[in-house]
Amino acid sequence: MLKNGLRNFLEQQYSEKDLRNWFDPLTIRYGHAEKSVSVAFPHAFFGSWFTTHGKTALEQAVRDYISPEVVVLYETPLASAATKQVSAASNTAVQETPASVVSRTVPNTQFTFDTFLHNAKNIFPVASAKEVAKTDIPPKYNPLVIAGPSGSGKTHLLRAIAHSIIELRGEESIFLGNIEDLASLYQDGSPGARFEMRKKIVQKNFFLLDDLQRLEDFPILQEELIALFDAFHDNNKQMVFCCTDGLTAHNFLLPTLRSRLEWGLLAQLKPQDMDIRIKYVTNYLKNNQIKLTNDQIILLCQRFGDFRLLQGVLLKLSAFKELMHTEVSEYEFNQIIEHTDNTKTNPLTPDIIIGIVAKHYMLQTKDLLSEKRHQKIVLARQIAMYLTRTLLGSSYPALGRMFGGKDHSTVIYAVNKIKKFIVKNKDTKLLINELKEKCLTATK
Repeated sequence: MLKNGLRNFLEQQYSEKDLRNWFDPLTIRYGHAEKSVSVAFPHAFFGSWFTTHGKTALEQAVRDYISPEVVVLYETPLASAATKQVSAASNTAVQETPASVVSRTVPNTQFTFDTFLHNAKNIFPVASAKEVAKTDIPPKYNPLVIAGPSGSGKTHLLRAIAHSIIELRGEESIFLGNIEDLASLYQDGSPGARFEMRKKIVQKNFFLLDDLQRLEDFPILQEELIALFDAFHDNNKQMVFCCTDGLTAHNFLLPTLRSRLEWGLLAQLKPQDMDIRIKYVTNYLKNNQIKLTNDQIILLCQRFGDFRLLQGVLLKLSAFKELMHTEVSEYEFNQIIEHTDNTKTNPLTPDIIIGIVAKHYMLQTKDLLSEKRHQKIVLARQIAMYLTRTLLGSSYPALGRMFGGKDHSTVIYAVNKIKKFIVKNKDTKLLINELKEKCLTATK
């Protein structure tokens, strides 16, 4: 968790290639000493190289990401089985070959269907992913293309599919990676090497590829991907691809590759709603024993609509509690938010919420703030009260003042009424979610 958070932070300053070289090989965890981070190297030679190429950058990142008081302690890790093998054969260097990379796919229990939080608007892509994970032969939907904006959960679904397949068929049956992983396997561009690598990949029964949009950076890989596609499709082997937006948005795709991708099923993931973000944050805080108020939780979920940003700030909160051995105070919470928030959004206000609800019901804002008792106006007013309470955490007396001096008991009745409607009526729930999204996107 700590390493993932640091990597996300460093991605703002360093290229993917740089991080793969000097950051990814490190083992990083909380240190035994107070206010410390422990760093271990894969072997001594890397440690010597790291001193020149990455040490300063890592230590600065730890201070900026967690706290200036945290120190970085370096250690020599216990030799793993792979390290012992290299040490035993020091006179004949043992290097990891592309073939061994192809065969290594480790299931990650963090990314399963059970841990993928979603609501009604993402039922179709989740159902499609679960169907593909059943490993039917021949596959029903081949290929499955999962599309969606950044942070919508595409990679999570892809890994959930992989996790289910591995449980059923074993890890040797699957290729799982992204475009950069695939490109790294084809570093030797000679025809003979490409052919040998292709043979090893098509021995797999499942081909799962993430970040298809990155093909724009590796145009030479498109022809090879067509060859892999044909081999898997002709042999009734399941393929799953993930990309941002739909296929039509990627005009750099070769027509032959685009047409093949369109043979199967396109499942469009939509951004996670406010209620999903709140559920995610609540579960995270509970699992990591972090105490935040309801108002702080709502503020987090309102401000960080992108799941990656939300995960990043939660990692900061967790790191602070772990290293400082204390709960997150209101001051520290605000400081962490201040230094994480780069979303460039305007704050959501009651006026924005009231205006959006009024527009939906084709009313004027002043109608919702008046004493008018027309059924349509009353319902719109109650929904606006509920949304203001949910999205901003406003107190009942404050809500009463916002809506023309209503008594707080009137506001409580309105909020509880909409809560019951959401539970009992599917259409009302969908409407509330739609209005929430309009409120949140109105600030961007």
